[in-house]
Amino acid sequence: MGIVSVQQLGKRYGEFWALQDCSLEIPDGSVFGLLGPNGAGKTTLIRCLLGFIRPSRGKACVEGFDCETESLQVRERVSYLPAETKLFRTMKGKDCLEFFASIHPRGDLGRAKSIADRLGLNLTRRVAFMSTGMRQKLAIACVLSCQSRVIILDEPTANLDPTTRQTVLELTSEANQRFGATIVFCSHVMSEIQEICQYAAFLKSGTVVETVRLDAIEPVHRVRFKTSTPESASRLFPGSKLSVVGSSVTVELKGELTPFLPSLQSPDLRDMTIDLASVQVIYDRVHNLS
Repeated sequence: MGIVSVQQLGKRYGEFWALQDCSLEIPDGSVFGLLGPNGAGKTTLIRCLLGFIRPSRGKACVEGFDCETESLQVRERVSYLPAETKLFRTMKGKDCLEFFASIHPRGDLGRAKSIADRLGLNLTRRVAFMSTGMRQKLAIACVLSCQSRVIILDEPTANLDPTTRQTVLELTSEANQRFGATIVFCSHVMSEIQEICQYAAFLKSGTVVETVRLDAIEPVHRVRFKTSTPESASRLFPGSKLSVVGSSVTVELKGELTPFLPSLQSPDLRDMTIDLASVQVIYDRVHNLS
């Protein structure tokens, strides 16, 4: 059984099931991605894990503690960053760090200040006068500073610039590798899941429909380029999935890129970008987008 275990969990609101027969095992010490569109049940699942709402059926446990009947013990062991953070607007940044470090059993004010510094956060400013991105940085510093066994991050990079996004991913990986924290990472950005997660679960209509170990799936690269002869793309990449719009071509290449290098070096191909899209391909298949 994983450090987080979900068994046939269901949550019903009237006639609507926000979660239905949701089962999940999250290995101890892993970075585990949760993927799904808005309304797929990710936030409902997290709120059940934290004991904020009671499931209609099924069971969930964190470190062996029942999330419904032992929710206090669960919350003592978990740090949680919600998708929409609520901070005290009259407090200065440094006061927020001190407050949250003091109320969490595993709070660490020194580490919180260190994270805030790495994020370039001005702690002398009041929350009310911070931008949305600054408030997000402050919330991240509060959450990632705790030496918790389980850290749940719901859209942690939302409203952040690309440089700060990368810093947040680095901090997340450090919490996992240096401190052994199990990270539950919810994101709509497939490249983030691809970069830092070892596992990913795909939710659809309140059910986990597929769970994968990312290092065990076949790599898929999406190559985008422009060409004056788009009809030749099928000859350059026989058997590959192609999409052609005018002079722009997108091709999915399965496996390693080495066998495709001669074709990719064709002089007629220009403005080329290559992305690792293994997670995106599974997501599109699960949600019938491909």
